Amino acid sequence: MEQALRVRVGEPLASYVPELIEYLADLGYSDRSVTDHVRCLRHLSRWLKQEGLDPSAIDERLIRQMVEALHGRGKGRKLTHWSFRVVVRFLRSRGIVPPSPPEAPTPLDELLGNYRHYLQLERTLSPSTVPGYMRTARWFLDVTCGGDPERVRHLTASDVASFVLGAARTLSPTSVSAAVVGSRSLLRWLHFSGKIDTPLAQAVPWLARRRRISPPQGVGLNEARALLASCDRHTLTGLRDFAVLSVLVRLGLRAGEAAAMELGDIDWRRGELTVRGKGQWLDPLPLPVDVGEALAAYLVGRGAEPGLRHVLLTVRPPLRPLTTTNVGMIVRGACLRAGLPAIGAHQLRHGMAVGMLANGAPLHEIGQVLRHRHLKTTALYAKVDYAALATLARRWPGSQR
Repeated sequence: MEQALRVRVGEPLASYVPELIEYLADLGYSDRSVTDHVRCLRHLSRWLKQEGLDPSAIDERLIRQMVEALHGRGKGRKLTHWSFRVVVRFLRSRGIVPPSPPEAPTPLDELLGNYRHYLQLERTLSPSTVPGYMRTARWFLDVTCGGDPERVRHLTASDVASFVLGAARTLSPTSVSAAVVGSRSLLRWLHFSGKIDTPLAQAVPWLARRRRISPPQGVGLNEARALLASCDRHTLTGLRDFAVLSVLVRLGLRAGEAAAMELGDIDWRRGELTVRGKGQWLDPLPLPVDVGEALAAYLVGRGAEPGLRHVLLTVRPPLRPLTTTNVGMIVRGACLRAGLPAIGAHQLRHGMAVGMLANGAPLHEIGQVLRHRHLKTTALYAKVDYAALATLARRWPGSQR
């Protein structure tokens, strides 16, 4: 913490530096993070002195004004109002800054809250999926209704089409597809709940896309072995990365499913792992010995973390569960170490399916392992089985082949 103590913080917040450092250290923040937050305290103290204010004046509005002023002077380019949230939380916990007054929910907030309830309970979407739908819903209502729920009843098919066409002018095809799916979901709920009389979900135009004609691109056995071998299992990071890659390569888990694993999902006696899949489905899978050993070695190295039930955690404090993005970064890091082209975590899932197909597993069994709800999803892998497809190919008229 020596570097943090070297940061010079002037009045009126100078006396709180040692307490802030102790507060952050107790939460498990790294030395570098502690130093960054002390620097935020310095910015805040300078602004209070400049404006002739005392600490009780600190709130989110004041911080936004300060950040805008810093940016206007060409300073603190990397700072946002979010950079100060931990410092403000500390000051509030000590009674230095008054608690923020609760904001009364607007009619739009109430509408979106009901929609969130529908997504979580009726559609049983995973917690990581709901925020994307909510962003699209708020964006759609802002553009089409000016954020006024009272105007929802007057929506027309033309308003809906204009929203999608406007998005298509500025966003990538993938982002437009997400906007289409999200707006259709919102409009179905609005009709279902009686807030609009016309089923406008059908008025949302789909983005024209080429049908996928290439087979799924998986990772070969040698490449998978190289990724696993790239992990230094003498370190905690290496043990964790090896465990992550093991569940992706051997069990075909999605990145989000690997991140969502909890300690109670592993039944060591029965050799079974309960996978938290899409739509909050819980699917049991056999736990291979090598995967169990990889997870056990990591958990022993990690030790018990009170209050954290997830299996896979970050290594640097403050410790928190891995996210889907973190899992993808672990895969890309392994590719870099192994000297392989960068790939996504989902290609390891494809690789497992292609390997099962090559060993003679039928499509319905592959679908069970991948936990597909529809056989047509698994049927994509039929394109990879060239030997089986060759028996169906008919001779071209006039050809000797």
